[in-house]
Amino acid sequence: MEKVLAMHQSGFGTSASPNRGGAVHSGASRAPKMTTHGPTRCQVLIPLDTPTAEVVVANAATAVESCNRGLVEAHSKLRVKSVRKTWNRISMSTNFVASAAELDVIKQWLKKVAGLAASTVVEPRLPQSKSFLKILGVPYWGNNSSLPIT
Repeated sequence: MEKVLAMHQSGFGTSASPNRGGAVHSGASRAPKMTTHGPTRCQVLIPLDTPTAEVVVANAATAVESCNRGLVEAHSKLRVKSVRKTWNRISMSTNFVASAAELDVIKQWLKKVAGLAASTVVEPRLPQSKSFLKILGVPYWGNNSSLPIT
């Protein structure tokens, strides 16, 4: 319990007063912002299996060109700027946030580029998270030390 109290005091100090959120901070400073901006919503995420994702990334220029051709034909102002593989999906960077109709156009043209059958399930989607949790000032205790490593 003493180590927890010491960690808290090293992070927030002892001359602290509680604020509305229950967090404790010194009277002269502002409370730290606990979230940060999340991923940009100007991208389309498409979960694909690894071999298919690699085919799309290998033909990234063709994928961008084809998707943009389909968007122009659909009279959309959305444009795909780049395609890259992220984790287990394809990320398409765009100039605006895509609508549901534009996601359907991207899905159709991406299937053509990757040579996928019409029955293959491809579900483009927008990032859902709007913020990330930000971890601030967490001291680390060494094994044989009474002082935190910050």
